Amino acid sequence: MMLKKILAILFGLAFLSFVAMQYNDPDPAVWMVIYGISALVCFLAAFNKASHFILWGAVILCIGGGIYMWPEKYEGLSVGGGNIKNIEEARESLGLLMIAVVYTSFILLDKYSQRSRKTAEQLQKAKWA
Repeated sequence: MMLKKILAILFGLAFLSFVAMQYNDPDPAVWMVIYGISALVCFLAAFNKASHFILWGAVILCIGGGIYMWPEKYEGLSVGGGNIKNIEEARESLGLLMIAVVYTSFILLDKYSQRSRKTAEQLQKAKWA
């Protein structure tokens, strides 16, 4: 499906840019690896090389991590108005949840594509019957 391929490549490039932005993070290596792997999985998904098992596993891990990382008190995402620890945790949590949404969209697009193919095949058979 062309839409999935385009989205996967765009999100892969976005996650690569996130890798570059982690250099000033308090724990850059961890987040560079997380976003780097996320970019790799996006590129694999673009060419149908990421299994749904891997995608679902990553979705579950990212949702769990996003919930675990959620700050005690949400104070927004921009520095200047609150405790930097809470802001950093909110950003990290939302980053993981964003990865989960992206991977879920790949799974759903695959399911939609499979259903569309089956419907087209059924229509073709009915046309020739």
